[in-house]
Order: sequence, then C-alpha cells, then structure tokens
Amino acid sequence: MTNEKMKILKLLEEKKITAAEAAKLLESVDGGGAAPDYSREANAQYKPEPPPAADIPTPPGRPGDSASRRPEGSQRQEAPSKSFDDLTGDLGKKFEAFAKDMEPKLQKFTETVAEKIVSGADRLSKSFSAETSPRPYKSEPQGPSSHAAPRAAKSAPASSGFEKNIEVVIAPGSNELTLAGLGADVRVKGYNGDKITAKISYKPKRGGAAIDMVKLGGRYFLKYDEDEFERVAIDAYIPERMFQIINISGIGGNMDISSLAAQEMRFTNANGQTRLAGLGAVNLKAECSNGNLALGQIAADSAIIENFNGNVEVDEADAAKLSLTNFNGALSLMMSSFARHEEYLWSVETSNAKLSINVPTQPDLGYHIKAHTTLGEIRVGLTGLQFLINDPALVEARSSYFDRSKKRVKLTAETSNAQLTIN
Repeated sequence: MTNEKMKILKLLEEKKITAAEAAKLLESVDGGGAAPDYSREANAQYKPEPPPAADIPTPPGRPGDSASRRPEGSQRQEAPSKSFDDLTGDLGKKFEAFAKDMEPKLQKFTETVAEKIVSGADRLSKSFSAETSPRPYKSEPQGPSSHAAPRAAKSAPASSGFEKNIEVVIAPGSNELTLAGLGADVRVKGYNGDKITAKISYKPKRGGAAIDMVKLGGRYFLKYDEDEFERVAIDAYIPERMFQIINISGIGGNMDISSLAAQEMRFTNANGQTRLAGLGAVNLKAECSNGNLALGQIAADSAIIENFNGNVEVDEADAAKLSLTNFNGALSLMMSSFARHEEYLWSVETSNAKLSINVPTQPDLGYHIKAHTTLGEIRVGLTGLQFLINDPALVEARSSYFDRSKKRVKLTAETSNAQLTIN
C-alpha cells in the first residue's frame, strides 16, 4: 500500500475526513494524481461532539475511555485493510452459513405468518373501522337437545345499526351454504328443520347498501359488498343435514359453530375467538388467527386445523387423518376413545408453548409415537410401550402389541421451547 493511501486511511480513522472524501482521495491516488492535503481543512471543520457517557453502556470486559488512553509515544498497530468487495464477500459468506443453520420450523413459521398476513390484509383493511380486538367469549348454556327451535330475534339498539330477519326454505338435493361475517360475531347452529332462520345485524357505510340471503341453484349465500359495510353480524339456525358443502368465515369477531353435518366443511376466522363443536364431515378444515380456538366432539375422515397466535383446546376429535398445527400458543388435546376408525394417522404440532396430549389406554388400542421438542423436555406416561429412542428431547415408542391391535394410532408430536407431555 502506498504512503498516500496510508495517510488517507489514517485521516479517515482519526475522523478528520469523511468516508466520501476518503473514497474520492483513494480514487485520485489510484488514477495517478496527487492526493490533496485534507488534514488541515478537516481539523478546522470537523469537531465531533461525543454523546453523554450515560447513553453509551460500556460492554463487559471493555474499559472506559479514560482507562483505554494509550501512553504518549506508544504506537497503534494498524489492522490490515480490506477492499469493499472483500468485506461484502465475507459478509455474504457469513449470511449464507447463518441461513443454512436456521431451524426448519422457524422458516416454516415465517412462511405461514406471511401467508396469513397476505390472505387477510384485504379484509382487515375493509373492517379496520370496526372494533376488531378479541372479546371474551361467552358461550350460551346448552339445553338438553341440540335440535331446539330457533329463538326469537332480539331488538338491537338503534345506534348499533340495522337488523334484518331472514327465513329461507331449503329444497332437498345437493346444497351449498356460504356465510361471511365482517367486524362482528358469527353464530351458526344446526337444528332439525328445513329452513334457514337468521338475524343479520349490520352497519352500512352508505344508505341503500344491500344485504340479503340469495339462492342460486343449490347455492345459498349471504350476499353483500364488503366495501359498503362496516359491520355484519350473523346469528343463524340452519338445517343440520341439508348441506353437502358449508363455508363460514369471519373477521374481527367471535365465531361459534355447532351441531352440523356435511361432506365438506371449511371455517376461517381472524381477530376473534373461535369455537367449533358437534361437527361431522368427510373433510373438515379450519384456519384461525389472533384468537383462541376450541374444538369439541369433532368427527371426520380428514381434518386440518390451523391456528396462529392463540391457544388451542381440543376435546374429542375422532378423525382418521388429523393435522393439528398451532403457531405461538399452547395446545391441549384430550381423547377418551378412538371409536370411528381402525387406523389413525395424526400430526400434532405447536411452537413456543407447551403441548399436552391425553389419550386412552385400552387392550385393543396400539400406539406408535414419535415426539420431538427443542429446548424442552418430553414426558410419556402411557403404559405398555417399548422405547426405540428415549432421549430428553426425542422419543420414539411403540406398543408391544401394536401389529396385533384392533385399532392403531400413529402419532407425531412436536413443539419448541417448551415441554411435551403424552399421557
């Protein structure tokens, strides 16, 4: 390195010239020109004022400025300088190594967060003026029968908007139902009847905004333009077994769906508590976020349940194939029996919270369990298991009579940063 470059770097290190000035000087030297003397001008113009000492915490093991001053006459050893390309190359290599070492679950978590944000951004913007903070869920006491007749609608205060009572007779055949709430609660209950009886509470953004239940062939749906409404609440009784496909969604309110049976069911809810109970389907899917999720008495051939930012409690989910995923919340699963199927394939997973699974032990019921946790501990309390792997954070166990069992459950369980318990 030439003496001119050393001088320029020395001036930059002593903060007598700026980085931009140093770059120009180095360019001038590389081009063959003489480097101007910036030291006198820099000393006259640049007078740095150190920030208050209280604002700069001293790192552990590093002395303060007064203790780190060198004695006069001592020489500071110059560190070998690197070009900009060398520095960026080193940083690129470090970042690449860091990316390869990232936990796969963290990457999956990030992708899921992005997907939830993108899918819900449009509807969130439309209901931003409504009250969207989750409210404590108040379940109504259940009567002795789930086939109760629809209750009479109650009048709402005038300040809350408008109400519309709807009655639609459902014709036998292949029927599909679609209901969507906006910025308010959605409550749908099945009963032993042949018509939809609903109370729609709504607040339009302008006069004349239309909302109504529409029938198109075998499709029944609540029709309205989301851009024209601040809030749409649904309180409905529907025939429990007259729809083959049921789609119900909500945002900014609590959701309560109960006592329904269909071939296909799909439920989505954001920014509110969700309760699904007494449901039977061939394929069932629920996607919820920013609220607790409670499931009870669910029967299905295939069930996919996903929740984000909330706790999940499951009490009886008799599904042959179950994918139960929770992000950023505790997950509790309780089963008293496996009654409907002979083979069960389950995947239960959460992150950053405790995972607790309680399942029955019966003579004709065999388990094959694979459990994993990061920064946590696994506890398995089932009897009659043979452990293939038995480490604190990784367990694989199998019932000794698994191959001869009348019913077999293959269970994969995983969590991070917390305890995993299977009893």
